[in-house]
Amino acid sequence: MDKLFFYNQIDNENITYRDLIMILNGKADYHIGTSQTYGDIFINIIRTLLQGKPVTGVTDMILKIRRAKDWNINLYTSGTTGIPKKVTHSFDSLTREIKVSRDRAEDIWGLAYNPMHMAGLQVFFQALLNGNSIINLFKLSKKNIYKLIEQFNITHISATATFYRQLLPCNKIFPSIKQITFGGEKYSDKVSGEIKKIFPNARILNIYASTEAGSLFTSNGDIFWIKDRYIPFVRVVDNELLIHKDILGEFGLSGDWYHTGDMVEIININPLRFRFVARKNEIINVGGYNVSPHEVEEIISKYPKVKNVVVYGKPNSVLGNIICADIEAVASIGQKNIRLFLKDKLADYKIPRIINFVDKVEMTETGKVKRI
Repeated sequence: MDKLFFYNQIDNENITYRDLIMILNGKADYHIGTSQTYGDIFINIIRTLLQGKPVTGVTDMILKIRRAKDWNINLYTSGTTGIPKKVTHSFDSLTREIKVSRDRAEDIWGLAYNPMHMAGLQVFFQALLNGNSIINLFKLSKKNIYKLIEQFNITHISATATFYRQLLPCNKIFPSIKQITFGGEKYSDKVSGEIKKIFPNARILNIYASTEAGSLFTSNGDIFWIKDRYIPFVRVVDNELLIHKDILGEFGLSGDWYHTGDMVEIININPLRFRFVARKNEIINVGGYNVSPHEVEEIISKYPKVKNVVVYGKPNSVLGNIICADIEAVASIGQKNIRLFLKDKLADYKIPRIINFVDKVEMTETGKVKRI
């Protein structure tokens, strides 16, 4: 049976590797329409990598892609915390952390990111360079996601903590999943623990990546370390992560070091171990105290009926800012119950003064919680 390359329920795309080779060699047309599908995006990327060269089969295609020279792609940051900027990546900078081996040949990837953002392209290249199948899960309902996991025996999913929260609660287990990867947002111990119950055979990884740098760090929890080859190119200054220009994409950086805006807590100096706390411009100043919204969100999310939460600051004439929280719950919760729950878990200035219960916490196009 011909191996599946890409399945996308949204646009009724079901492309095998045989179909892909025929399309690339000009022996079959693919998609004529006014809007570009995810399949279009992936096929056009492969075409640019091959630079018009014909391919005899999947192995030949992969070898020619891996030899791609003078190829680059323009990506845009999400704009979640500022104006989106263009970042240009080469094939090498985009794929330097991609693992290719024979024992990965039967992996089946669930795509849970926008295919034209860094994380989505990382999944695409990880699958493509190993000849794997990709099943789109992005923008699908919880019910459809679980249906596709079973239908295609998906083995690997890489997604934000927000995506995994949307899969909860679930009383069924899915043994086909071998690996769950968190990325794009701050890691959540609670979500990780709940997801492990649903996917009992999965190892759980946490990846730090950005549009500017690509993938850099991986951990089994929230504490990261720096691989030996990256040590000369990474610094922590005033608790902010800095990355040298030599391992970044091109975006007109002035100077040698890029200030990521990611604030970290140092766990160990030598060797360096750290955990991410928050984005620098997300830190909320309350009466002279700095508050990480992620810390407050993590505690609130431990309340049994809370499904999702976003914490943010609102200007206040006395304190500078007050803490606010929008909570998506699976059942009715009173503000009083939340505050009582937080009383012995957070300092008073970290406890939200305004709590809103919402039908759904807003998301960005990249599948992250939308910060106010």
